[in-house]
Amino acid sequence: MGELVLLLIPEMIGLIITPAAIAGCVLLLQSNNPIRNALAFAGAFLFVYTMIGLAALAGGAGDPSATSQTVSHWIGLTVGLLFLAVGLAQLLQRKKLVAEKPKWMVELEEASPRRAFVIGLLLANLNPNLFIMLSGMSIISSSDSTWAQALVGTALLLLAAMVDFLIPIGAYVILGDRARRGLDSAKSWMVRRNKELGVAVFLGFGALFTIRGALALMS
Repeated sequence: MGELVLLLIPEMIGLIITPAAIAGCVLLLQSNNPIRNALAFAGAFLFVYTMIGLAALAGGAGDPSATSQTVSHWIGLTVGLLFLAVGLAQLLQRKKLVAEKPKWMVELEEASPRRAFVIGLLLANLNPNLFIMLSGMSIISSSDSTWAQALVGTALLLLAAMVDFLIPIGAYVILGDRARRGLDSAKSWMVRRNKELGVAVFLGFGALFTIRGALALMS
């Protein structure tokens, strides 16, 4: 089990570092219905990632013969190369970057819980974390883990994906209105640095997954 957790650490870190999820959650915590809106938004992400996890488990995660390690390494390498390509494309467009709110953030400003859930579903499916979750499940499927270990590994990935929401929501629940100033500063900074954060995430994790996959395939 410990070996599986170590293998999943890069994916878990990648799922935690999600600027769009954090910014959206912080924005909703400043709405008229902060907790319900933020929970609905988080629930959408959890639903999408849970479906991926359940599909992988149903497809044989926990059965060592279900997915070969070579296939898993190729999936990780492909995700890494895809991230590098997107990151480089964004980097080349750096001169065009402007500090303005993305359209989805504008939509969230007046969102109801239902609307927040729908926007969350769209973002979860368009988010690079979708591929990170797939990479994590491929690692579980190709490992020598038992079904119980596969379930624990999947739960750890889902927990990592929820950290972006649990921390802001927890801070708001504990501090109430006192948290608004800090949350607003965090949101404003993330809006200003939205593209730069995206480039850093894509290039950083793209390099990590590419190197890891390439080394594994050559060994």
